[in-house]
Amino acid sequence: MRKTSPAPDPFACLFERFGGEILGLLIRLTHGDRAEAEDLTQETFVAAFQGQRGYSGRVPLRAWLAGIAVRRLRDRQRRPRPKQVVLITEPPAPEATERDVTQRVILEQALAQLPDSQQAAILLVLVRGLTYKEAASVLGEPEGTIKWRVSEASKKLRALLSEMENEK
Repeated sequence: MRKTSPAPDPFACLFERFGGEILGLLIRLTHGDRAEAEDLTQETFVAAFQGQRGYSGRVPLRAWLAGIAVRRLRDRQRRPRPKQVVLITEPPAPEATERDVTQRVILEQALAQLPDSQQAAILLVLVRGLTYKEAASVLGEPEGTIKWRVSEASKKLRALLSEMENEK
């Protein structure tokens, strides 16, 4: 008789596939507060597991999870916190040069100067690759608002990066 291995735990598979991405998103949205981001990540996956029947499949799973994460963060935000610059959330690639690392630090500093709403929109759309519609769903805002925030954030980033380059 052949032994069969137990079926993989769907919750573990979900966390393994999306846990790092949700944690990275929350680290950015909490301005580098890793402990808070880790707590929120855990809350996100517990809520996803408890509310799995609520997932209709209309949006990609990662967008659904990101929406839960953003709602958990909003629930927790009772008071404003000082912004912190998140220098490097992932280690640089082995082939990264000192110039690459420096540029990344400068970009992180510029991102930290954006309003939270623009930072979240640009992070979801340009960094995480969500569509405007998916980002709008995650943030609970109209799609046009997300497009405007990404556009404004892009303009501000270009100006800030230009300023920072001139200050060198």
